[in-house]
Amino acid sequence: MEIYQVLQPDNKKSYELMQQLHQNPRRYFNIAGITVCVESTLDLDTAKFKEELEAFAVSGPGEDNVTLSHHFAMPALDNLDLGKEVYRKAPWAIYQNDNHWIYLGILPARTNDDTLHRLAIFSADYREALIYSPPQARDHILADGFQSLSLMPTDQIWLTPLLADRSAVLLHSGAAIVNRHGLVFVGHSDAGKTTTMELLMTAKQDQGLEAEILCDDRNVIRHWPDGWYVHGTWSHGDIAAVSPAGAPLKAVLFLEQAKENKVVPLTDRKQIWSRLLATLIRSMVTAKWWQQELDILEKLVEEVPCYRMCFDRSGAIVPELERLLK
Repeated sequence: MEIYQVLQPDNKKSYELMQQLHQNPRRYFNIAGITVCVESTLDLDTAKFKEELEAFAVSGPGEDNVTLSHHFAMPALDNLDLGKEVYRKAPWAIYQNDNHWIYLGILPARTNDDTLHRLAIFSADYREALIYSPPQARDHILADGFQSLSLMPTDQIWLTPLLADRSAVLLHSGAAIVNRHGLVFVGHSDAGKTTTMELLMTAKQDQGLEAEILCDDRNVIRHWPDGWYVHGTWSHGDIAAVSPAGAPLKAVLFLEQAKENKVVPLTDRKQIWSRLLATLIRSMVTAKWWQQELDILEKLVEEVPCYRMCFDRSGAIVPELERLLK
C-alpha cells in the first residue's frame, strides 16, 4: 500500500484508490521470466493490447511478479515533495524521493508548455508502479488499445532496471532459436539484423529449417542458475514477428555484410566487450545499474562464444550457422 500513499498520504484515500484498481479484471504478461500484472481503473476486459504485447500474455501470476497500475486522472502536485531531481530531458523529469522514483512526463523547454502529460511512481526496485494518465488517454486506449504496458513511449524505461537486478541485459540485437539453440545477432542499425531474420524465415519456409524469430531489434540475455539464455521482447523493428520464448544461448554473432559467408571465432575480449557495450540498451543510468550491467557483460564475454558473421543476402550463411550449432 506504500506506493499509493506517495500522492495520497491519507490512508483512507490510498485504500480507496487501491480498491478501485484491484476490483477490475487484470491482465498478465511474461517477459524473460518476469510476470507483469497490468491493472487499471479501466475495465481491461474492454481494452485491447497491440498484437505484439498479446504474444506475451499469460493466464496469471508467476514466480517473479511486477505490477503496473493505471489511473486515468492527473493528480495535484502542489503539496508533493518530489525529492531530488536526478534527470531532466524531455520527455521525462525524474526524481528520487525516499523509496520511490517519480517520473514526470514533460514537454521540451522550447514549447513553453509546462503541462504534465503523464506521471509514474515506481518503487525503488521497480516491482510496483502507479501510473497516472490524463482522462483523454482513456479514450485513446479504448479506440486503439495499449501500445505499451506502461503507456510510456517504450517499456524499456522500467524493464532495464528490473533486468539488471536479475543478472540480465537488454541488447540492441536480433535473436532467433535455431535447431533449439539461441543465437543473438548484434550490429548497428544498418548492419543486417532484419536481413538476418528474413534469411532465417526464408530458410524455414523453403528448406524446413527449425527456426523461431524472437525479435529483430531488442532481446534479453539473462544468466539463470543453469546458464545463459536469450529471451524475446515485444520491442521489434521492421519485422513484427516476436516470441516470448527463450532458449539456451549458443553464441553471440557480430554482423558484417560482405561478399562471402563465414562465421569466424572472436578471441579478443576487449573487442567483444566494446562491441557489446555499444549495443546495451540504457534508460536512466545510476551507479548501481551501471555496475550491475558491467558485471553481467564481463561474465557474458567470459562464458559465451562470440563470432564475426560475414554474410550476403543469398542465404548461404544459413548452412554456416547450422554447422556452428552441431
